[in-house]
Amino acid sequence: MGIKDMIARCIERMRAGACATCDNRTVCPAGRWQQAFAPPRAEKSNGAAGFFAFLGEVVETLAQPAGTKRCFKQEVEQAIEPLLGSGEVSIDRVASELGMSRQTLYRRLKAEGTTFEEVLDAKRRQLAIRYLRLDRSSVKAAAYKLGFSDPAAFSRAFKRWTGIRPSSFRESPAS
Repeated sequence: MGIKDMIARCIERMRAGACATCDNRTVCPAGRWQQAFAPPRAEKSNGAAGFFAFLGEVVETLAQPAGTKRCFKQEVEQAIEPLLGSGEVSIDRVASELGMSRQTLYRRLKAEGTTFEEVLDAKRRQLAIRYLRLDRSSVKAAAYKLGFSDPAAFSRAFKRWTGIRPSSFRESPAS
């Protein structure tokens, strides 16, 4: 494992709030910083989130081949995925996770020809197919994993996305 991979893994653990259970927390500068200065996870401020978002961007920049540019839409999708199950997916929350304002997130997505709602809808569709087809999750479990308030709302969205009910899709053989 290279240094870039190690740093990227550490950043992901920090974002997930897993520093407290990491075996290297006593020697890790980020773990010591988080213990000394970061507020408790439930009261995470924009400062700590911004710091971790900045570190994540540094790692991603270092990990990219020279001359390539990462699609901002992909960054937004990555920020959305862990928030889905909690039902706390909003443009404000995702912007905070990325260390920017709502307006900046909106503007950057608009520059790529999309909106937050389109990115969220596409990510939910992608994950719904994975949960139902590959993970064999129940319709109810998939609905809650994707942040829907009830399975009926999920079923309506899934039918809009694919043209069939999620239960029929789940039961059909994989192609």
